[in-house]
Amino acid sequence: MRVLGLGLAGCNKFCGLMDLASTFLSKPTYQSYIDKHCESIKNVAKKFFTSAVQEEKEAMCEANDVEEPSELTVSGDGTWKKRGYSSLFGVTSLIGYYTGKVFDILVKSSYCHDCKIWTNKLDSAEYEAWYEEHVDSGNCKANHSGPAGNMEVSAVIEMFERSVENLGVKFRNYIGDGDSKTYSGVVNAKPYGEDFFINKKECIGHVQKRMGTRLRELVKKHVVETKTKAGKTVKRKSLSGKGKLTAKMIDKLTVYYGLAIRRNHDSVEKMKNAIWATYYHYSSTDENPQHEKCPSGEDSWCEWQKAAAADALGSFKHSYTALPTDILEAIRPIYYDLSKDELLQRCLGGFTQNNNESLNQLIWKISPKSVGGTSTIVEIAANVAACIFNEGSFALLAFMQEMNIGTGPSSHEWARQADELRISRAEEQAAHDSKEERVLRRQMQKDALDHLDGSLLLYGPGIDDSV
Repeated sequence: MRVLGLGLAGCNKFCGLMDLASTFLSKPTYQSYIDKHCESIKNVAKKFFTSAVQEEKEAMCEANDVEEPSELTVSGDGTWKKRGYSSLFGVTSLIGYYTGKVFDILVKSSYCHDCKIWTNKLDSAEYEAWYEEHVDSGNCKANHSGPAGNMEVSAVIEMFERSVENLGVKFRNYIGDGDSKTYSGVVNAKPYGEDFFINKKECIGHVQKRMGTRLRELVKKHVVETKTKAGKTVKRKSLSGKGKLTAKMIDKLTVYYGLAIRRNHDSVEKMKNAIWATYYHYSSTDENPQHEKCPSGEDSWCEWQKAAAADALGSFKHSYTALPTDILEAIRPIYYDLSKDELLQRCLGGFTQNNNESLNQLIWKISPKSVGGTSTIVEIAANVAACIFNEGSFALLAFMQEMNIGTGPSSHEWARQADELRISRAEEQAAHDSKEERVLRRQMQKDALDHLDGSLLLYGPGIDDSV
């Protein structure tokens, strides 16, 4: 039942409603079963991870025409049971670049219930003797000390260090998001010795977010004081407002920055030209068009270049208003920073962490963040999610076989149908809900917020104090 995301309370409710028993199991008995199930699930996960590595090698051989590679590319990402940096549990995964399958997963915990019970006896000799035996026997559930934000760093280092022993490979390239110091931590740890250098590859999605973050911070930072008609001094964002850096415009520039990298991830020079093309595109006016860096031809996304290809520049008029000069001067340093060769070099190849983020969602579907749990429960959820992510619903049958629970034709047919339904739904959603449509909806929402009249505000702190 734990594999299905149902705990002791849920089992008790099910047994009671089905008139099977008033209670399912006693808490100690239930916990012992959970521990056994956790070990069984981890055993199955190890087999799937080994198989995934072999598939990755074969895919890499086919893509690069090499024989039996021993150095692979992985993406890593961490997720926490509780939002923020106060979580007691964190999960970190490594996923192969070519197959998109999980190679390894590790749960970090800074909490142990048994240790908590002994809190009042920390200074006693009895505690010291117990704690030594508790740790040596491997019963302590706490395997992390320090801030929760460091869980991802220590987990990735540990998985790199055990990759040769567990999987028989080394990880040459690491795809990270730059949100933590994971890469620098791995490099400093030197998991494969002094002479083995691990390369950093950037997740394009997270690089794209940097543009939006920098632009929003810029708007917040530039504030001027103005006086109202009533003589009251108020602070106003000087770079925001109609025709300036609205939320919609920031979204546009962010998306275009990301597209410039995605569509040209085979060349640093192409990426840089495409990034600056978007800058000069929104600098252009009818009197001073600056579309030299925009792609030429009838299929160009640039209206000016389309008109040039059709020999219609004589009657061409821009369909948008160029950004003001002060805005362009303010955002120019951001474009310089985010188009540096060092950053774009790490974007070559078009790497992403999308698979890791999809896995993270699956983990917390099995063990929701809103529901409390122990490190064992999180470990079960993480390994179950990783196996389902790799092998689909048939992974559940593998768990049952590992626990000596028989499976028959009906269970295999259910797994097949469940996977077919999941895939068909995903394909249907992708067909009817394209990325462009999602971006357009979001831009419309941002546009509505930009034009929201303060008099229409219906909710806010102190809003009803006028009476």
